[in-house]
Amino acid sequence: MKGILYDYPFLFVFLSLVSYAFYLKHYAIFWIFLFLSLLSLFRLKIFILSLLFVLATFILSFVNNNSHIPQHKKEFSGVIFNLKKSKMLSVYVKTDYGKMCLFAPTVYDNLYIGDKIVFKSNIKPINHIKNKGFRNYLSSIDVLYYGYAFFIHRFNNNTLYGYMQSVRKSIEKEFSYFLGKSEFVFLQSAIFGNTINRSFLRKMFIDTQTAHLLAVSGMHMGFVFTMFFVLIYKIVSRVGYLYRRFNIKIVASLMAFVPVFLYFLISGMHIPAIRSFVMVVIFIVALIFGYTKNAYNILLFVASVFIVLFGYKILFNISFVLSFFMSFVAIFLYSFIKDRSMGKIGSYIMFSFLMSIFAMPISAFYFHKISYISILSNLFAVPYFGGLIMPLSFVAIFFSFLPYSYIKYAVFKILNVCVFYFLKTIKLFSALSPYQVDVSLGFVVGFYFVLFLSFYYYKTISTSSK
Repeated sequence: MKGILYDYPFLFVFLSLVSYAFYLKHYAIFWIFLFLSLLSLFRLKIFILSLLFVLATFILSFVNNNSHIPQHKKEFSGVIFNLKKSKMLSVYVKTDYGKMCLFAPTVYDNLYIGDKIVFKSNIKPINHIKNKGFRNYLSSIDVLYYGYAFFIHRFNNNTLYGYMQSVRKSIEKEFSYFLGKSEFVFLQSAIFGNTINRSFLRKMFIDTQTAHLLAVSGMHMGFVFTMFFVLIYKIVSRVGYLYRRFNIKIVASLMAFVPVFLYFLISGMHIPAIRSFVMVVIFIVALIFGYTKNAYNILLFVASVFIVLFGYKILFNISFVLSFFMSFVAIFLYSFIKDRSMGKIGSYIMFSFLMSIFAMPISAFYFHKISYISILSNLFAVPYFGGLIMPLSFVAIFFSFLPYSYIKYAVFKILNVCVFYFLKTIKLFSALSPYQVDVSLGFVVGFYFVLFLSFYYYKTISTSSK
């Protein structure tokens, strides 16, 4: 136990925060996490640190959630932190009275995340919302109020964000011109993080449990990093001045962070993108420099900081849970697979297969569906997207800044064909209807406990037999 306390101190900080969140939500499973977090008593410093994180979460949540809106007040001001569009525009605003969700006419679709606005609306607490799923989603991102905005005026915008949004908008305009509707909407969501039009594609990706490809996530950031890392590594390894003086892997890694950061700026800079960017940076840095233990600690530390800053309810937000959990699983499986001599292709297939296995229970919990072909659909979709669509999209982004030419037309034509057959295959997979399931949180936690324990036991037996 002392070894775990010294190797993974932030595990117990994170467990304490999870225990606190489950207690406030009245989940009986809270007792299990409380027991695990109290094991930090074997190292008093970790126990005190855990208490400080819980106390900070309580204080910040109390401050943010104890606002009182004066009666008959209809005019407010705040900063937009998220935008969504279906039949009408959903504007998420952080105000002095807490976070609000505004439904607005699509005439206001020229707003951007980071804009400072003044709006008029009849505000109501979210507990008036009848749709339980939507109400729980708003609660998970700490939104306290909702209403219909009958007037919005932008009086200031975030300069950096506004500039990057204008760049993204010009690129999207080129993509929209050259690509078919479905192909453009998919890339608009999966590459640029603009989920405003994706509603008609969403179902088939959920049914095949490939929905993680439809929005910018840590996986997308990882694809971008890998793509540029390999390219830069091939270049710098041929430059004598560099490979004679420096570690080429480290040089290529540091240089590859530049396009990853630029991609992060273009892809939205909203809270899910921030989480994905931070977690993938942690994952990449830790694995490149061989710090597997530190990878866990840094990941748990960042997750704990997010909980403190954004409130304990973030633990019930699907975007946060999937970003954190699948990053944790990726580190776990990486250390498991790297000890086996399977070759690069074999390791990749095994990694994709096991990632799909680990994703199924949590996906079933949130979407109440489980697809018996999810492993097959992911084995097709993930490498196809990462190895073909992502590189072609970046080539097309480059050509979008150039004048019209036959080469530019050819690039977009090839991209359009590749995305067309990708969507057609996903649609084919989705025709095999998934099972409707209803699993409890306790079952999911128990399942993962047995699954991780089985892998750990197998790894221990394999290591001892060598």
